[in-house]
Amino acid sequence: MNIKKVVRPLVFTVILGLMIFSSCKKDDIKSPRELYAEELALLEKFKEGDIYQGWLEEANASDTDEIFVIDSSEAVGRYNGLVYFQLKKGYTIIEGDTVPGDTVLLGKRVGIKFKMYYILDSVGAEAPYLALVAGNETSADPVVYTVGQPDAKSGIYPGLDLGIRYMNSYGKSRILIPSTLGGNDYVTRVMEVKITYIGR
Repeated sequence: MNIKKVVRPLVFTVILGLMIFSSCKKDDIKSPRELYAEELALLEKFKEGDIYQGWLEEANASDTDEIFVIDSSEAVGRYNGLVYFQLKKGYTIIEGDTVPGDTVLLGKRVGIKFKMYYILDSVGAEAPYLALVAGNETSADPVVYTVGQPDAKSGIYPGLDLGIRYMNSYGKSRILIPSTLGGNDYVTRVMEVKITYIGR
């Protein structure tokens, strides 16, 4: 048996297979720019849907100035896509009087309870939807961090840190965080956050 007659066709077949496989894979790979454009398009589609429109109506129907929305979707640069909903300003009781809770300040230690959702779309879904992926509402201990020092590994994304800076103790907010201010994974997050503790 001639080894050359067996090896040459085998090598040729392997090389041809690798060339075909690699050319097919190139068509499936998207650039970071394309992935980010898809994320922003999905965010805009979500904002046209019933869930987001319901949030806006809820904020507009409020007869107090403690519920408001800050939408930086038109901002240029790093804040593009960040939307902040204040749901409850946050109050505390001192000597029988209800007063605004302490304001979150840079450098302060804060404790938070949260739920985190991804904005997703799938084949067959009528509109983008929220999928709960993490949270600590049932935990006895809040997540504690220093304001101004986000740490994405522990779930304190830069967009969450920016939103928290508008808050008071015992306040509650909803923050839409694009991946550029989140996990850098082309998935927009929605975080519902409550401040449970502010250090002195």
